[in-house]
Amino acid sequence: MIEGNHDAWMNAFVGENPFLKSDYLFKNAVRLKERKYNYHKNGDFLTIGKLNFYHGNHYATINHARNHLSKLGTNVMYGHHHDIQQASVTHLGGQKSAWSIGCLKDMSKEKNAWLGGRQHNWSHAFAVVDFYDKGLFTVHVVQIVNGKTSLWGELLDGN
Repeated sequence: MIEGNHDAWMNAFVGENPFLKSDYLFKNAVRLKERKYNYHKNGDFLTIGKLNFYHGNHYATINHARNHLSKLGTNVMYGHHHDIQQASVTHLGGQKSAWSIGCLKDMSKEKNAWLGGRQHNWSHAFAVVDFYDKGLFTVHVVQIVNGKTSLWGELLDGN
């Protein structure tokens, strides 16, 4: 489990209010230890093979995937920005890429009133990552449109 910025806000709230017990810290409140999840703090990276994962709130801009790639210089996947982007660069050492894999949140106007009606470029999506020998991998970003997608030739209808 990779902690995100909203989870970290919960931790900050607990830290600012000493009457709250540590039971309310994110990792304790969602019982990660009991559920046998490994926990990675917001901003920490989980590395599997040659791919790094983290929440994604270190770097921004309209071209945040490119920004992540240029700042980190390594393969990275994240979701913080809620939209789909990929950037790649090839050096003598090989190709590196950054992926922003969208989100699965409710994007209805009612659930996002805090945006004040502002338009966004969020997309429903998830990624399937296949790992191979020597840490190599392939990434398949699967976009969901109006609750439907196809995966491995099969239509998936979430409606």
